[in-house]
Amino acid sequence: MAHKKYINIFPYNGIQYLRNRAFGNKNKGIEASIFHKLHAALQRKNIDIYTYDTNIGTDPFVTVYFDTPYPWDIHAWRYLISHPKDNVLLCNESSLIIPFNYWKILHIFFRKVFTWYDGMIDNKKYVRWILPKSSEGMTTMPGKFSDKKFLVMINKNTLPFFPFRFMNSFGKELYSERIKAIEYFERVTPHLFDLYGRGWNKPKKYSIWERIFGFKKYNSYRGEVENKIEILSRYKYSLCFENITDANGYITEKIFDCLKAKCIPIYWGASDIEKYIPRNCFIDYRAYGSYEKLFDYLSSVDENEYNAYIQNIEKLLEDKIFCDMWFEDGFIKFFLKNIIGK
Repeated sequence: MAHKKYINIFPYNGIQYLRNRAFGNKNKGIEASIFHKLHAALQRKNIDIYTYDTNIGTDPFVTVYFDTPYPWDIHAWRYLISHPKDNVLLCNESSLIIPFNYWKILHIFFRKVFTWYDGMIDNKKYVRWILPKSSEGMTTMPGKFSDKKFLVMINKNTLPFFPFRFMNSFGKELYSERIKAIEYFERVTPHLFDLYGRGWNKPKKYSIWERIFGFKKYNSYRGEVENKIEILSRYKYSLCFENITDANGYITEKIFDCLKAKCIPIYWGASDIEKYIPRNCFIDYRAYGSYEKLFDYLSSVDENEYNAYIQNIEKLLEDKIFCDMWFEDGFIKFFLKNIIGK
């Protein structure tokens, strides 16, 4: 039997990884299935995964960084700088969350950078990658129009680290727009709108102001969620705002979770969204420009028009090319070809 190789992964903490085998445990949340399947595919290639800070007595043949380490993570940077020919970077988070992903001066420590950002791609050092999505929940059956509640939002109540707002190289942040949307629908249609997610009705993580002077409580808040797809499937519509606007190609799991749940997403984020997802599968908030106009439209949609959206969504999710691009199988093929070289 050939000698087993291994790769390193950043940023997952070594002790935690060895305790729960995060990449091999399919019960660690909806997105964990992506890495569970990746782990299984690598095992079939006689390759194992460890975290970058786990010393097993031999060097990995590649270290994969899911995002650039923060500058204050001295241990990670010491390791990264000492292995520049063995490192590859997958830019996962936007520049609002990790601006260092897009600082080219830091890319000298990586032999290859994979990014969703068109402005960097040269198909040499900088290569496109698609942010992978979990296919879990794909078979969710659409509920009846008459049985569904009206509108939901599922998001964490958080803010980006304040200095990073000034380092963001894309459009404006949409955290504050989520708050505006919640306040509008609570005021105008409190009986038609529900809010879910972690962190609501308590101080935001980075808000010193709220910790000192208090925070707002929302009457629409219904608690945290264990099964996001199941919750979404109860509603006709979901407010689906990315963290930032105008970041072409930056399309996270938010809109895909709505599609899988057969809940029509009201999307605001990547300005090139129609390049990837047909316009007849979602509602583009930018076409309305105000919550009042949006609500007027949503209220006017009858059962036939609504079901046409759902049928378009179902057709899209049956498209093999689309699914191969966005879900686990496509990510695994990408990983094996571009990072493992097999």
